[in-house]
Amino acid sequence: MKKLVSQAVILMLCTIFSLAMLFSQVQAKTRIYQYYVVKTSDLYNSTSLHKHKISTIAINNRLTTSSSRSSSMYRVKFDGKTGYVYRNNLATKPKSVKFYVTKTTHLYNSTKSNKRSLTTIQINNSLFTTSPLSSSYYEVRYGKQTGYVYKTDLSAQPKNVKFYVVKTAYLYNSTNNNKRSVATIQVNNSLNTTSPLSSNMYQVQYGNHKGYVLKTNLSTKPTVVNFYTIKASILYNSTAKNKRECSSIGIDEPLSTTSPLSSFMFQVSYNNQKGYVYAASLGKSPVNYSDSYGVSLITRYEMLQIPNQQLYSQFKVPNFDSENINNIPSATEEKLGSTTPVAMDVWDSWPLLNTDGTLATYDGYHLVFAMAGAPNSSENYIYLFYQKVGDNSLDAWKNAGRIFKGENANEYALPNDKYLATQAEEWSGSAVLTAGGNVRLFYTDRQPWDPANKFYGDQILTTAQVNIDTTKDSQGILSVKNLTGLKSLFAGDGKLYQTADQGANVNGDDHCLRDPHYIEDNDGTKYLVFEGNTGTDDGYQGEPSLYNQAYYGGNNTFFKNEQKSLLSGSEKGYASLANGAIGLVKLDSNYNVVGVEKPLIVSNLVSDEIERPNIFQLNGKWYLFTVTRGNRFASPLFTNNMVYMLGFVADHLQGPYLPLNGTGLVLASHEALDSRTFTYSYFNVLPDIKNLKTNGGPTNVVITGYMTNRGLPGNDRSTFAPSFLLTIDGDKTSVRSQDILNQGQLTVDNASAAPVSSGGTGTGNSSGSSNSSGDSSGSSY
Repeated sequence: MKKLVSQAVILMLCTIFSLAMLFSQVQAKTRIYQYYVVKTSDLYNSTSLHKHKISTIAINNRLTTSSSRSSSMYRVKFDGKTGYVYRNNLATKPKSVKFYVTKTTHLYNSTKSNKRSLTTIQINNSLFTTSPLSSSYYEVRYGKQTGYVYKTDLSAQPKNVKFYVVKTAYLYNSTNNNKRSVATIQVNNSLNTTSPLSSNMYQVQYGNHKGYVLKTNLSTKPTVVNFYTIKASILYNSTAKNKRECSSIGIDEPLSTTSPLSSFMFQVSYNNQKGYVYAASLGKSPVNYSDSYGVSLITRYEMLQIPNQQLYSQFKVPNFDSENINNIPSATEEKLGSTTPVAMDVWDSWPLLNTDGTLATYDGYHLVFAMAGAPNSSENYIYLFYQKVGDNSLDAWKNAGRIFKGENANEYALPNDKYLATQAEEWSGSAVLTAGGNVRLFYTDRQPWDPANKFYGDQILTTAQVNIDTTKDSQGILSVKNLTGLKSLFAGDGKLYQTADQGANVNGDDHCLRDPHYIEDNDGTKYLVFEGNTGTDDGYQGEPSLYNQAYYGGNNTFFKNEQKSLLSGSEKGYASLANGAIGLVKLDSNYNVVGVEKPLIVSNLVSDEIERPNIFQLNGKWYLFTVTRGNRFASPLFTNNMVYMLGFVADHLQGPYLPLNGTGLVLASHEALDSRTFTYSYFNVLPDIKNLKTNGGPTNVVITGYMTNRGLPGNDRSTFAPSFLLTIDGDKTSVRSQDILNQGQLTVDNASAAPVSSGGTGTGNSSGSSNSSGDSSGSSY
């Protein structure tokens, strides 16, 4: 019995084992595998060659299959349909897919109907998802938050977003702190970007440059920019070469545009008609305005009074007897290879002055610096002449030699002076005897001719200490020993004073930055007064200046009539360029420029060149003088043989200045240019006498100049002109034509004078003596 039971148990166990083995084999044959679609896949009805597609399955949908892993196609069920997909389109992990936000979207906390927004995501931010791409929402991570976004707000490519520059922008080479600008982009230029709109800078392409611009300079809409026509303009139908005129537009018409401000023509609407106007015809402000820019003006009204006023004898430079005019005997130079000294032309000259502008003496001599050079040459050198005090004859002037001994100024210059290395010529200036007894020269360094731009190079205000050898032989000869502290001071700032390159490409522009004249204020502050042109911040040149009433002077009727005449006259072009200035810079104790001051006088619409400023204090007033030529005036009433000195008076060195004699006219001469007695470069020499500034009465000053233009045929050289006296009395002056002094004479024994008669009452006849001997017996000066 026990044997039978044991056999039954063994049989039962074998049966159970067999069933278990069978179950295990069945289970192995039906194992389920999970996959994700990583490439958009088609669902086919079979695996045969004749299969056909029954559906498409998007990326990241999850599929299960019991197919063998070795099969090329797996049997799956998707969306209620059973079919087959290629194994190569599946993977065991979902695919991370990159998208870009193409519409400002929300990140939600769920996909339910009661979902809430966690944050907002701006256009072109990139997001990654492993959600099925057939879903309405994708699960993404943005910043530190995970949530869901609408599928419809995303795209596989970033959106190309168009912006407009609404504030002049720089194109930078990177977004780093050490980024640098590679281009400037003007207002209303359009730019496209695919950068995330949440960024501080967008990557853009501008012209040939790719770079980054600040988001804050951009907008989705162009900005409306308002202009005024600054000259008569035409509205065209297009910008093409064959464009046609639609209508005329007058001056001061307001126009608006959204065109890029870098365009040469702007699209505008005028009288309900759209078209295009040239950008050069438009300005930011109306052209009819009245702005003195806070400086004193030489006006057109004053200029136009001069032709009649100059007829009076009180303004006429005395007549000189050409038979008594001589070359300066000592004005010679030694030429290599020649034993005969060459007689030089001598023109602009200026005496050594004290710091208050009065005439100085040096070791018992008067010193004069002068421009000189061989006749019919390009020499423009500064020489030093000296004359023993009390000896006023022309023969008493001795030649101490050229200031720059060599051809290269750089050998005297302080290190790393970029201008002095290429000094081409030495132009005029001033000289002062310092408190320490040294001779300080200020002059103009003229840079070389620039053939590329076809203009004379920069004019640089420059200074040096001139060291003089006072070891004299039996004839009392001084000589220039050397220069020390030679350095450049000022070449213009562009804002208050024009720089050379600002006028380089302007046809007919006469750039001036020269004739530095040293003066100290009552408190000892050091200044240089100089000839220049206004810059962009104080009434610059150009057609808009033709509409500034302040430059015209006179009353409103004069303004309207003169403006009309000027706009239609031949001098219009030159008048628009006329922006002469008597400038001012402040110096420190080492003669470095430490302040650029507003001009003392400007001559917009009048003259582009007012030269050789000379300033001093007399009887509690500041007197400023300048010289100019008639052909520099923007009026056909003046000719090239007319030369003038203009003068102004103020209570303070920095002004405001009022014109002497009503118009500023002090001296006038009409000698022919080829005349032996032609004179120019007048200079007021204030005698150094005790109590000169406080005696309060009319005062005589000596007027020096040069005579005879360079390069005339024969042996008549440019030379010191006979000096003469000018009486200054308050705001009036008068030439003392009877008091003609020696050639080059600098001083007289007494500076007191009889009162000046009121201007404009003379007969226009000059009864002045032709005496050039300097005999002043019987005169009342």
